Amino acid sequence: MTVTDLLASKMAHEDRCYMNQVAEAVKDVVDMAATDKRLVLGAMPSAEFLGEEADSVALCLLLENKSDDVLISIQHKLVEAYCWENDIPLLKVDSEDKVRKILSSHTDPNNNEPDDLSCILVKNADKMSSSESMLADFFDYIIKNEIEPFPVITLPE
Repeated sequence: MTVTDLLASKMAHEDRCYMNQVAEAVKDVVDMAATDKRLVLGAMPSAEFLGEEADSVALCLLLENKSDDVLISIQHKLVEAYCWENDIPLLKVDSEDKVRKILSSHTDPNNNEPDDLSCILVKNADKMSSSESMLADFFDYIIKNEIEPFPVITLPE
């Protein structure tokens, strides 16, 4: 193994560690926001909320679109464009099941689980947590370095 290979391996390890920290931060933010009732769940409710109160949105999470459903794809593109246009940090995550698992402890027993978790808005908190600050920094890094394609965050199990 060459020195270049060792450096590349070390950088890859550091990148994986950082992305694991970002994934944990997403989990923490969703969990805290659910506890504080600061979430808007679903593409249509999110679109409506963005149209009314975009200034009160701290973060938009979109599921990686693996669906062949054109309607879902269009909804995601519209929400994504609206977030870009209004300077709302937007991150993509890998799994609806993992998001459901994070939210499962916050589900009201009298209410059904939400059908659509393809888009989640996190409303502003009174005070930004360290996890929210980390995600904002991560988003800024992506934008400043023009990282393409947009990274998909693999949430922890």
